[in-house]
Amino acid sequence: MTPRGRHTRWRHFKPLSLWIVAGCCLTMISACRQRGELPTYFGTEHSADYLDRATQIAYTDLEGPVSSKVNFAVPPRRIRDRTKDEIWDLTLAEAIQTALLNSHVIRSSGQFLSPGNPILANPQFVQSVFDPAIQESGVLFGQRGVEAALSDFDTQFTTQLLYGQNNTIQNNTIALGRLAGTVLQESTDSLNASFFKRLATGGQLTLAHSVVRTGRNIPSGPGEPQLFPSVYEGSTSLHFRQPLLAGGGVEYTRIAGPISENIQGVTGVQQGVVIARIENDMELAEFEQAVQQLVHDVEELYWRLHLDYITFDLQGRIEEMASKSFQVAEAKRQAGTGPGGRTELNLRSIYLDTKAEVDRARNSIYSSEAQLRRLMGLPVNDGRVIRPIDEPITAEFVPSWEIAMTDALVKRPEVRRQKWSIRSFELQLRAAENLLMPRLDFVSGYRINGFGDELFGRGADGPQIPPAVENYYQSMLNAGQTGWNVGVEFSVPIGRRFAKTQVQSLELQLAKARAVLAEQEVELSHEVADSFRTIDLAYEESRNAYNQYLAAEEARSLAFAQYRYAIDNDPELEPLLRAEMRVAESEVNLARAITQYNVALADLSFRTGQTLRASSIELIEGCWNPEAYIDAEENFEARKYANPAPKMITKPMIHPEYGAIE
Repeated sequence: MTPRGRHTRWRHFKPLSLWIVAGCCLTMISACRQRGELPTYFGTEHSADYLDRATQIAYTDLEGPVSSKVNFAVPPRRIRDRTKDEIWDLTLAEAIQTALLNSHVIRSSGQFLSPGNPILANPQFVQSVFDPAIQESGVLFGQRGVEAALSDFDTQFTTQLLYGQNNTIQNNTIALGRLAGTVLQESTDSLNASFFKRLATGGQLTLAHSVVRTGRNIPSGPGEPQLFPSVYEGSTSLHFRQPLLAGGGVEYTRIAGPISENIQGVTGVQQGVVIARIENDMELAEFEQAVQQLVHDVEELYWRLHLDYITFDLQGRIEEMASKSFQVAEAKRQAGTGPGGRTELNLRSIYLDTKAEVDRARNSIYSSEAQLRRLMGLPVNDGRVIRPIDEPITAEFVPSWEIAMTDALVKRPEVRRQKWSIRSFELQLRAAENLLMPRLDFVSGYRINGFGDELFGRGADGPQIPPAVENYYQSMLNAGQTGWNVGVEFSVPIGRRFAKTQVQSLELQLAKARAVLAEQEVELSHEVADSFRTIDLAYEESRNAYNQYLAAEEARSLAFAQYRYAIDNDPELEPLLRAEMRVAESEVNLARAITQYNVALADLSFRTGQTLRASSIELIEGCWNPEAYIDAEENFEARKYANPAPKMITKPMIHPEYGAIE
């Protein structure tokens, strides 16, 4: 019997073995095919027209109008366009206010015409008023906001409802009344529902409920294999898991988030609520830095435009005098009573030079006004031309080095952002050191089992049916079938290489952040010192320019006196014209020095972090949800009056003004 059985088995498996051998041979033959052979294709050859379309440039079809600042803008101002525009007298405060109102995307003067202008080259990195809200609502790892971090503790509800049937031939003579080969028909209906909640301590709480109805075509009743043809079974269970060492405690959870998700290096230890709030503060510091830069640039361009207007007025005055002088000399030459042609040519050359300077001054006004419009968020041209009306500061200002350095180290947003970064690394390092401990979790569970041939109604009666079993939920409410488990679960990676590497990495990042902060403080001291030197230089230059202006005035008076004294002897106009030009040049130099002095004062405010305060600007957060105000008021009252606890005996506090506070 034994050899025959072996031969029978070989006879059954021999065809299969032959097919396997043939497949292996075909695979080896195809693998050994020469690489130079070309593949053969089925069908008729035709042109692959997709090749010229695969790399064709596509243009998006976005619906929506172009910005009104572009659609309704008139052509820009140019020196050959002498259109008379309406004068818009603008104060510095109004310019800053307009810039803040219109700057949803924050610009800076250094970006204009730059090849790396982020507005055009990298728009995703441009600072805007949306960035703090984007960070607050962030959901990506490393960029999560507070709400996304708190979502880890939201209760998760899961439910499942399944219906199924399975038919199988039974290989026994017992299950189906000793009928060999009978088909077992089994139908299953199941309902599973669970609530899952993560706790601030790092624990996990799960409440689950399951009901499974199973029906089989197996004879039931007294003396049969099963008690009921169909039965409901299931349980209601409560499971609790609490980390005791690694990942346990409120501090770790607030920093790194629940350990169940953040124990590996994909997310690190920076997904907690505290780190998310620090990221928000860092984003606010970056936003404040961008706003300060915007205000500083607006103020600088405002004074530059003010200087351009003064220069244009003075150059226009010189052009008018040069034109009159040239006309007088030309008239005298034609009448034969004036000086020679050399003087006329000199006056003509002076006139042409002053005319070119007027064109340059006019173009400088247009350029500065357009850049100021850009920072203010205005169109290129709206029919009005901006003219500054504020007068610059001329009084001497002597700043205090100690106060300036204190303000710079405290108020500069760059330093505040770096300090928040250091605080973040310190907290992450504390959480990473927590993970050096092994994982020891306390686990426990309790369940109440249910059983019955009916779900709700009254079940069948019989001598073999327990009296406590009326239906499934009745048996569960009776709590006669319970189970529980309690214990601990321990795990530790041998060597703890990942945890040690993470600690080492955070230590290095923290050391670098502290070194960068030290260098930032040194850098700020140099910036403030340079502002001090610039202020002194600008003030001294303004004094020297004023003295030069007085000297030029005296020289002009002398030249005018000489001209009047020699008027009967046909004096030359060129010395008087050049004296007028020196006066105008000294006025321009004086205005330029005063402008540089005001820009230097604004730069000192910027270097010490006082730009917004000097302009009476405050950054505040938006409105909360209405419920948040109610919660805040309740918490304030609790901290102020110490609301009594149910199990604590408290005594009324004696207030020096209001007396006893209940």
